Amino acid sequence: MFHIAICDSNPQILTQLTDNILKLPNPSDVLSIHTFLGEQTLLRDCRQGCCYNLVLLGPFQQDHRNLALARKIRSFDPQMPISLISNSFQDSLAGYEVPLYRCYPHPFPPRILHRDLQELIRKRRNSCYTFVFSNWQGLHRFPLKDVIYFKALGSRIQVVTALGNYEYRETLGGLEKQLGRFNFMRIHRSYVLNLQWVRNVWGREVTLLNGSVLPLSKHRSRELRESLKRQNIE
Repeated sequence: MFHIAICDSNPQILTQLTDNILKLPNPSDVLSIHTFLGEQTLLRDCRQGCCYNLVLLGPFQQDHRNLALARKIRSFDPQMPISLISNSFQDSLAGYEVPLYRCYPHPFPPRILHRDLQELIRKRRNSCYTFVFSNWQGLHRFPLKDVIYFKALGSRIQVVTALGNYEYRETLGGLEKQLGRFNFMRIHRSYVLNLQWVRNVWGREVTLLNGSVLPLSKHRSRELRESLKRQNIE
């Protein structure tokens, strides 16, 4: 089941957004919609660790209120997809810093949301996979979504995860082939990166959601940017 949280200060807009989503053709998963009239209950849920597959923030009546709410939600969860509806160019630009999954124009475009939902559902299915490796400390299993990147260290590989770092024997070329279909990409001769963790790409550097900055090879820059755009991350 795919859980969507919709929040706005206007009950009519909440109803309209809910109806538009329920009318979308042939979603590839069962949709469960949670509506919030105002931000307090949604913030409480996020503060308590409730994780939605998508948070959609309506236009609200006060300027930039939905952007401020997106920032608050992001402080509780660095990866939960957050989209908002706004015609403000300022909101759209600021969304790269939050970061937002998508900034939709108002009135709301159901066709674009349908495409985004299908992509999010596909990513969620991929995140259910685990990555398994062994070293002198034993056998390790991690959800792929928690694996941030791999770094070459001579004859060993460093696995950087949300829960800690590990080393084992492997090649980056082997990892690149093994994990390419799961949204991992080789961005440098020494790094294979989980694109879900990208916050920003600038010049020859990639900034991650955890604040880490990785080098980006010149010949990989265009491919990375195109991949991010296709997946609505950038």
